Amino acid sequence: MSSKILLVETALIGALFALFSSQSMAASFGKPSSAPLQSDATICMSVGAQASLTELEDFTLLPVSGDGSAGALYGGEDVFRLDSNAPVRVIIEGEMMTNGVDTIDTFYQIDGTRNYFDTASEGIHSSVHTFSARAQLGRISQQLAGDYSATVVLTVTPQIGGAGGCGEFTSQLNTIDGWSTLAFEDLYPNKGDGDYNDMVVKYHVQENYNPQNELESVTLKFEPLARGAGYVHSLNLSLDGQIDNSRNITTTTNQAFVGDALISVTYSSLNGDDRTVYNLDKTEDISIFNNTVSSLERFANVYDRAEWVDPKLTAQVDIILANPELNLFENRGTDALLWYRPFLSVKNTQQDIDLAVINPNDGMIDENGNPFGLMVPTTWEWPLERNSINDAYPYFGEYTDYLNGKTDTLSIEAQQWYNFPAAAELTINLDR
Repeated sequence: MSSKILLVETALIGALFALFSSQSMAASFGKPSSAPLQSDATICMSVGAQASLTELEDFTLLPVSGDGSAGALYGGEDVFRLDSNAPVRVIIEGEMMTNGVDTIDTFYQIDGTRNYFDTASEGIHSSVHTFSARAQLGRISQQLAGDYSATVVLTVTPQIGGAGGCGEFTSQLNTIDGWSTLAFEDLYPNKGDGDYNDMVVKYHVQENYNPQNELESVTLKFEPLARGAGYVHSLNLSLDGQIDNSRNITTTTNQAFVGDALISVTYSSLNGDDRTVYNLDKTEDISIFNNTVSSLERFANVYDRAEWVDPKLTAQVDIILANPELNLFENRGTDALLWYRPFLSVKNTQQDIDLAVINPNDGMIDENGNPFGLMVPTTWEWPLERNSINDAYPYFGEYTDYLNGKTDTLSIEAQQWYNFPAAAELTINLDR
């Protein structure tokens, strides 16, 4: 069994430039003076990010356990050198081992951990890394004996973002720690019990702009926090402002960005295994969690004094734009952070649930004025099972009255209703 590794040497080339600016000042001398005539200038220089990936060669997978037997495991590895003058990510894009007819489940890792590698967030990098591959057979009759091969590409991309000396900056929903909370009631179109824990997800979105105020990349992260529902759902993401094949949602919202992009999703499991799906289409809804029960237990983190349940699966969406020049910050602003459209699909009822802050139409607010999908702009302690959000957070009612036009004024407490819980025993305790 052989594995052909395609060596890719990637150069991330940026411009080297110097920017000189000062106030125009004529050289004017009056009476002779011993003091020199002075002016000052600010000079900004940006060195282009570059990376080199070398020394990776073809290698062969050899039996680790068995040879042709059912479930036999084959493995092999080689090393490569990575040099960069800026933070970069190395991504593995690999095929399944195949003989042209049959395929064998194949897994790839860098340094024995994940299928990608990030250098430190600051500074240069120069080091040797291990690239490994594993292939596991199915039943004996599932694959023919003989030679199998696969082509693997290692791609180097920049980690763009951060406040740079020449004007790079980021935009986030929450400027404190970058995280917000998504909470859903899943009985749409019927009103729920108002505890907002049918599905709770920790949510992060960060846009990264270059010195020309052009959007270059986006990172979105999703981490299941709680699940208190008998229904089964999927969590999805729309980037083009439309929800595909929905039976109940017709509203179109802003597309997340203009132009094409390189889009991938990395799924990380509790046991440390990662799987990345590449080359996703902006015009098709992206599956974040295909089954929320597979990402978290059916009833998890919704009962007082129950043991905390960690998520079985988390997801990260990485977007590198093809046309940054079409996505200027002055045309987007911080409102653009709401152009990314996560939504819940309830499989039992075949109904979709939008966040009301993104789409208040299509019945996304129930008969009591409460949204079915709620975005809280911070890390939030949600109500425990069967505790109404109006009891757990007394100012929530005033907040929803304002959203629904029942009142024109909003108190400071209602503006930040999520910071004023009524009693600790009504909500989850995240500090335990």
